[in-house]
Amino acid sequence: MMTIEALITISGMSASAGAFYVAWRAHKNAFKPTGPDEELVKRFVESAPLDRLKNITTEPA
Repeated sequence: MMTIEALITISGMSASAGAFYVAWRAHKNAFKPTGPDEELVKRFVESAPLDRLKNITTEPA
């Protein structure tokens, strides 16, 4: 039979390992590319009304 100190130590180590995994996963997912999504831009341009698209692409005089 394990002593209460051993059970506390084992549960503390397990909790630390779980916390490390959660922190690692959050850190890994925090750094994602911030550039434009090419597929999303393509769908936007294809679905845009032509008169509004012309105003977006032309330089103001």
